[in-house]
Amino acid sequence: MVLDAFASYIADTIKKMAEDEVGMLLGVTGEIESLQNKLESLRDYLADADRKRITDRRVQGWVTKLKGVMYEATKILDLCELKAMGRRDAAPSPCCNPLLFYLRHPMFAHHIGSCIRKLNKRLDDICKLGAAFSFIKLETYQDYWPGWPSAADRKTDPVLERSAVVEEKLEEDTRALVKELTKDNDGIVVLAIMGVGGIGKTTLAKKVINDMEIQHKFEKKMWLSVTQDFSEVELLRLAITTADGKLPATEDNTMLVPALLNAVRNQKFLLVLDDMWSDRAWTSLLNRPFSYGAPGSRIVITTRNDTVARGTRTREPYHRIDKLGPRQRRQKRA
Repeated sequence: MVLDAFASYIADTIKKMAEDEVGMLLGVTGEIESLQNKLESLRDYLADADRKRITDRRVQGWVTKLKGVMYEATKILDLCELKAMGRRDAAPSPCCNPLLFYLRHPMFAHHIGSCIRKLNKRLDDICKLGAAFSFIKLETYQDYWPGWPSAADRKTDPVLERSAVVEEKLEEDTRALVKELTKDNDGIVVLAIMGVGGIGKTTLAKKVINDMEIQHKFEKKMWLSVTQDFSEVELLRLAITTADGKLPATEDNTMLVPALLNAVRNQKFLLVLDDMWSDRAWTSLLNRPFSYGAPGSRIVITTRNDTVARGTRTREPYHRIDKLGPRQRRQKRA
């Protein structure tokens, strides 16, 4: 079953359980709602995850873990349904929901409620790991492409021609960055993708990190989304996990930084730091451990701000993404 369809089926079934007040009988009303919300939120991005797992082993591992949780959810739902069917066959009654009848039994209710709590905890951990891949809503993928035309442009530009121009620009930018990243250089080099919000920095970085030449060139490919209000502990823990390192059972930076250092030591890596609003995450936190990578390692940052690029000592010239306006599109077609 396709991943997003699988998630939709489970989310819809859980929604029905919520409507039948199952959560109240189990004593886990909040847990049921939380599980439903997480699955509904996740399924918007699962088409992208299904697509990316074809070329990215890390995404393959993440999808495998997610499927494990989903199969566990179906087991719980199947168990409820089996109990309900048994009750329905034994004593059919139009005025009594057979599932609710069984959920009033303390032992059964306790078992199912406990399973749902554990499932929620596992899904929380998977969601945190999934943030490293920056999945996008595939149906709105075009919104992130550089130069995607406005509504007015769409009235005059044929769809296929417009798509070809946008895709050509994306491919051109990708080739330029891949060429720069794979140049022979024994240093650890930082490159920047610059541009206004929503113009396609993240899409370009995704395209680059999934490029086959990049996949073969670097031993580790890592992606970290750096929010404006990032937590140092969470970012370090995510970095260690993304680097396939051993995660210490602590929230102490003095233990987490060495763990990250050991995970990347002597490894030739490509690290993408997406959507950086300041240089603090790099200069104060990640620079030291990642400096122990193998010669030839690369860091790519995406940012709107020249100050961030300068603060991370990014190699100039920066790779700037400019919107492809109607005049430029006509020039390209000419």
